[in-house]
Amino acid sequence: MNIPRILLPLLVVAALFSGYLLRAAFTQPTTTVSMGSAGGKTVECIVDGLKCKGTAAFFTKLYTGVPGIATIETFATEHKAVFSYDPQVITTDRIKSIMEAPLPMRDGSSRQVFTCRTIQD
Repeated sequence: MNIPRILLPLLVVAALFSGYLLRAAFTQPTTTVSMGSAGGKTVECIVDGLKCKGTAAFFTKLYTGVPGIATIETFATEHKAVFSYDPQVITTDRIKSIMEAPLPMRDGSSRQVFTCRTIQD
């Protein structure tokens, strides 16, 4: 069987083009939640444990009712959370302590689910 020489380069170009198009889909926020507060500053955190849409939704629920948080955007493919917050009401240390707090498990134990690796203002 003779394969035309042009087929391989065309397949490579098609694969690159497809990857470029899919890149846009995977860099969109997994979740975006507005808490209603006024935000003044933005902080970006790299979070271990932020893996999929389910963990991203669970992560954002940790901040429900926390004063000073305006919005949270999560990017599960990048393990990233971006907070817009009011620095007069809440600090980055408090944001980190909420995400790293041990959470109760179904068996009655508790464990730390999320770990903040980096924080960038």
